[in-house]
Amino acid sequence: MKSFVLFFSLFIFTSFQFEVKAQLWKDIKEGVNKGKDLINGLTEMTRSYKKLKDEVGKNSNTYNKNVIVAKGNPGTSNPNPDNIPEKKMNKLKFKDGGFTNLVWEPANFFDGQLFPSAIICMASYKGELKGIIEAISRPLGFSIYSTKSNIPLRWEIESVDKTYFDRIGGTYMYEQAGKQVYLDPPIPWNYERLSKAVSSAPMNVYFRLFDEDGNKVEKLETLQLRSVNDCIYGYKDVDMKFMFSAFVQEEHEAIDGILRSALNTKMVDSWFGYQGSAADVDKQISAIWRVLHERGFVYSSITATTGDVGNVRSQAVRTMENALKTNQANCVDGTVVFASILKKIGIDPIMVLVPGHCFLGYYADEKHSSVKFLETTMLSNKYVYSGGKKVAVLTGAKTNAEKNKAYTRLFEYARDYAFLEYTENMKKERVTAIDVEKYRQLIKPIPFY
Repeated sequence: MKSFVLFFSLFIFTSFQFEVKAQLWKDIKEGVNKGKDLINGLTEMTRSYKKLKDEVGKNSNTYNKNVIVAKGNPGTSNPNPDNIPEKKMNKLKFKDGGFTNLVWEPANFFDGQLFPSAIICMASYKGELKGIIEAISRPLGFSIYSTKSNIPLRWEIESVDKTYFDRIGGTYMYEQAGKQVYLDPPIPWNYERLSKAVSSAPMNVYFRLFDEDGNKVEKLETLQLRSVNDCIYGYKDVDMKFMFSAFVQEEHEAIDGILRSALNTKMVDSWFGYQGSAADVDKQISAIWRVLHERGFVYSSITATTGDVGNVRSQAVRTMENALKTNQANCVDGTVVFASILKKIGIDPIMVLVPGHCFLGYYADEKHSSVKFLETTMLSNKYVYSGGKKVAVLTGAKTNAEKNKAYTRLFEYARDYAFLEYTENMKKERVTAIDVEKYRQLIKPIPFY
C-alpha cells in the first residue's frame, strides 16, 4: 500500500469537470450497471485488511530486531514472575540520583503527541497486531536498556492533571541483556473525558523507576494531548488511514431523526438494508440524500488541518454531532456522516481515499459482489450537467413525487460522478479503500458522550 500524504483542501467542481464526453459517460453507465470493471478493480480493497496486517507485521519485524515490546505487570508486587534463581538476578545499582547499570527514558511512539481518538477506538483491541500499531492504544511507557540480564524493577506513570488518568504502577523483569525494551503498560484512561477533549493542550506526566530499596529516578515529560477530532493517519512509514473509520458512529442518536424524516419523503416505506435488489439499496440512500439536502447540508473546506508534526501525519475530522449541528462537512466529514447512516440501516460502507480527497463507497448487495460510490461533496448541488448544459433539476418540482424524482436524479448523478473518480484514480493505483465493517475488528467507533 503506497504511502501518500492526504491534503484535505478545497475540492472545486468546475464546469469543465462535469462536461464529460458522451462516450465516456456511456462507459461509466455500463460499468455501474455491470459492475465488471469495478469488481476487478476492487481486488486491492478486498485485501486491504490483510495488507494492513502484512504491512504492520513487516514494520514490526524490523522494529523488533532490536526492541522488545512488553506489557509489564501493572499493580503486582512480584517483579519475578518466571521465578528466576536469585543468583542469576542483577539488582539495580543506584548512585548520585541515577541507575548505573541501566539506562532508560520516557517513551511515546508518536513524538510526544497523544491522540484520544486512537486511544479510545483501540482500547479494547486484543488481536494479533504488534509493534507500533499495538502501541496506538498504549502510547505511554518506558524505553529501557542494560548490558545486564534479569534486573527487577518497579515503575510508575502519573499524570499531574488527574483529569485523564491518575497514577499507575507495577513491576517488570528486564531479562535479556543488550535488548532495548519498550514497556507499554495499559493506562486506566478516563475515556469519557478523552472523548470531550476538543482542543489541543499540554499534559505533564511523571515517569518513575524504583530499585528494590525504594530509590527512585523520576523524569517529567510535557506531552501534547490532541483534540479528539484529530485523526492520526500515518506515523513514519506506517500507513494508518484506516483510523478514519473510528469516526463512523452508527449509534449516534441524531441518525434516528434523519431516518424518520427520510421515511416521510415516501421514497421508501421502511429500512431493509439488503433485503431487496441493488436498486432498492439505492432508493434508501437517495431518500437519505434528499433529507440531508433539504436540511441545507453543504460542502465546506474549512477545517482545522492538523497536518504533519514530526513523523506524525494527522487530519482534523468533524464528529457526526458537529457536522449535523452546523450542516457543514468537508469530503471526509460528509463521508463519515453517510457511512454512519448507512451502517445504521444495514448497508456496508467504504471510505475511499485518493490524493487530496475522500468519498463514499458502499456494497450494493449482501454478498459484497457489487460496489457503488457517492460523491458527498455534491450534496448541496441543485443541478446536473446533461449534454454539456447545466440543468437545475429542482426547479419546478412542486409535488412530493416531483421532488423525489429530482432528488433521485441528483443522487444518481453524484453516484455516477464518484464512479468516474474511482476509475480514474484506480488506473493510477492511488486508491486506498477502507471497508468499515472489516476494520471494526480492529477499530471501534468513538463514543461521544
